[in-house]
Amino acid sequence: MTPTADPPPRPALPQGGEVWCHWLRLDLPEEEWERLGEFLSPEELARAGRFQFPGGRRRFVAARGQLRAALGRCLGIPPAAVAITTEDRGKPVLAPESAPSGLHFNLSHSGDAALLAITRAGPVGADLEQVRPLAEMDGLVTRFFSAGEQSAFARLAAAEKPPAFFRLWTRKEAWLKATGVGITRGLDQVEVTFQPDAPARLLGLPVGAGDPRDWTLNEPCAPEGFLAAVAVRHPYAQLLSAPDRR
Repeated sequence: MTPTADPPPRPALPQGGEVWCHWLRLDLPEEEWERLGEFLSPEELARAGRFQFPGGRRRFVAARGQLRAALGRCLGIPPAAVAITTEDRGKPVLAPESAPSGLHFNLSHSGDAALLAITRAGPVGADLEQVRPLAEMDGLVTRFFSAGEQSAFARLAAAEKPPAFFRLWTRKEAWLKATGVGITRGLDQVEVTFQPDAPARLLGLPVGAGDPRDWTLNEPCAPEGFLAAVAVRHPYAQLLSAPDRR
């Protein structure tokens, strides 16, 4: 099926240390959802078909379709022509035919919201989470946070713990996604700031992972009820709202 999209504009790429942040809605009208579905590759459509529940399938199609639309605008090509592959650890990246653009991207979604970060500054990771009480929060803190973070977390008032937990989680996960490692390893070895009045910053990395000062960690202004983080391997990266060129 031929995508029903307007002719793409000329390429427009982030410059220097810019990181373009796109806030995406996933609860889209039926006609928009169907239009975005036309952008997906056969592999993505097959993956969408494996979702057990319609809501999950619709959110996946909305997120991947908007990802392709944004990358297509950057590259000056139709969304369906954007070639996406995965690294050995499963991180989505541009395929070799688009790699000369120097674009790095990362997508995260929670509920009906998503955050897409696009940059040429270096590898980038984004994480978005809806702040909510978790019955297993204390166990997760013990399992995934460093001894110092556990001690500081335990001193917080009960009302402060959910946002503090998700600040810790999103900031660690953003760095792990940027590196392609993911939460299966190293989460307790990545130390970050998480106090409400402290700017987002990497404090420590796993042995052999380099200097935290080589990275920029930021907390973009997320929709109400959400927290987010973006990590990029560049010491002076700057988060910007993506230009609206639709």
